[in-house]
Amino acid sequence: MLNIPEYKHYNSESRIALIDNSAISFMEKMERCGVPTAELLGEYELILIPNWVGMEIKDSPYRSTYIENLFKDGLPIYTIAEENYAQLVHEEEGRLYSIVYAASATLGALKSYLRRHVEKPDPLDMDAYEEWIVKMYHDWPMNDVCTASGRVKRKNAGEISLTILAEIFSWYYPSAEMITIYTQDRDTFFYQGNAHKQLKKAFHDRSHVQVGYKSNDWLLQQLYMHGQITLDKVNEMRTDERTVTYTKRRKDSSTVLVTQKVDNEQFLELLKDAAVQIIF
Repeated sequence: MLNIPEYKHYNSESRIALIDNSAISFMEKMERCGVPTAELLGEYELILIPNWVGMEIKDSPYRSTYIENLFKDGLPIYTIAEENYAQLVHEEEGRLYSIVYAASATLGALKSYLRRHVEKPDPLDMDAYEEWIVKMYHDWPMNDVCTASGRVKRKNAGEISLTILAEIFSWYYPSAEMITIYTQDRDTFFYQGNAHKQLKKAFHDRSHVQVGYKSNDWLLQQLYMHGQITLDKVNEMRTDERTVTYTKRRKDSSTVLVTQKVDNEQFLELLKDAAVQIIF
């Protein structure tokens, strides 16, 4: 795994960031393009990378070195094993199962796996969380992909791990000031939003923290707005056409929400428009 410490116990951190492979890949590229990125993460007291995301990061020595250098520079960045999530929920394994199930709700194969291999008529008869979560990732019921390094990649495993972790912090640590996911993956955005809606019934007796997002395009807009990056540099780093969600203020001060696929030329025009705020 990554050569950074493993996180095992909550230590009253209030500003929390969760990061996926797409964000790490992008920020590492920014560094190679001469754009410092450490300050983008400097406001957090805790930065977490689930192990299944860490495996994806390890596929590239550049990404691995980037993460390890962030830790050497003093950022509080840690890996966390999915089987240790139970400690974060004070061993409330029944409710933790509810979180895992909600995170998986839009993935039919994974939801079916949980019903067939994890659920029991009597919840007290369920295996220990640490056992069944390890087996779930080992037996991953989604299509596998073989990476260039020869590693078998579990489709959507990283996104599900991030979603579960985000919902744990949201529902169990309501005193947290912020929980922010760094990702360009819209699947994570969809899985977490859907899971949170489903869990409102299970956790109706608790307050919660809303989960925020910082996408790669959001980061580019912030850097451009603060004069830390030029449009030419944006054009260099943003290499693909992708869907962007943003708000735009109209002349009558009303605001419209727009989601559309945007190429680089269109994206640069959005950045130059002071009435536009990138959301994702």
